Amino acid sequence: MNEPHWDYLIQGHLDDTLTESERAEFDALVLQSAAARRRFWDLAEIHGLARDAARIAWGHADPSADQEDELPSSLNRPAPNWWTRFITRPLMPLAAGLAIGVLCTSMVFAYVGPSLGKVLTLLQDSFESGPAPLVTGVPVEPGRWSGDYSEVVGEQQGVKPESGQKMLRFLRADYEGKPDPEHSGIADIYRLIDVRPYRQEFADGAAVVQFSAAFNAFAFPEGEAYEFKMWLYAFDAQTATNGSLRIGNTRNERNLAVASTGRIKLDRNPATWQRAAGDLRLPADTDFLLIHIAVRRPPNLPPKPTFAGHYLDDVRLTMRHSPLK
Repeated sequence: MNEPHWDYLIQGHLDDTLTESERAEFDALVLQSAAARRRFWDLAEIHGLARDAARIAWGHADPSADQEDELPSSLNRPAPNWWTRFITRPLMPLAAGLAIGVLCTSMVFAYVGPSLGKVLTLLQDSFESGPAPLVTGVPVEPGRWSGDYSEVVGEQQGVKPESGQKMLRFLRADYEGKPDPEHSGIADIYRLIDVRPYRQEFADGAAVVQFSAAFNAFAFPEGEAYEFKMWLYAFDAQTATNGSLRIGNTRNERNLAVASTGRIKLDRNPATWQRAAGDLRLPADTDFLLIHIAVRRPPNLPPKPTFAGHYLDDVRLTMRHSPLK
């Protein structure tokens, strides 16, 4: 299992968005992998969960209380025996008379999570509805996918949609008017998200947006290799909508903040979906977010403007309030 998939499971658990099978996979992962437990702790700290989780593990009745007692130093990076203790130890009665017994991590963090406040869903798109993607490169208006040539399809080439009945297929590495398309080896898709209606949620600079997407491919030849990557940019309104993002390196020169998932190599198994995930802390003056998702042929292979069978599904963006420490 790759680390981006760990992040997807952990972030989905913190957001309470996992399916039943994904939750079982998460439970097994954190029980069996010390590295995954350390990664969980890292993401829990980002979301402000670390101290609350520690208090529950050590039997404090109210994790929201303003207590000054010192936590054991071992909790800075919990060891496997701490994790076992944490998920098997009965919890004390909690706020509002709520009592939670001993079962598993899902039960523990189902309680801890809601204490952080609401999670806002900015986007959850499995391409089941909505207009067809535009082929005009980076969009200048929110609410619609645009980029290189692509299409929304159902099951094909041994690939079933990760969620629902449809998915997006990358067709070519060019868009209308793209310079030198015959030498392009990267297929791109973009979407603008207007976050101004949620400004009160991040005006204090304490909001984090989590983003993820699932990728798959047909059983391509062994001599070929493909990678996918996902970026999330924050922009002011003028930069996002005046068309300048279509010019040169403006996305990197004019953004307020940016985060990415890193490159992930696609496997050759059409039965498996691979997921990339990341998070971005929003600057207080953010007006728009730009999602950029790409599939590329590595440089050791010659550029090719067409893609035979590469797919995208279940794109998610959520925002939660996560104060800086």
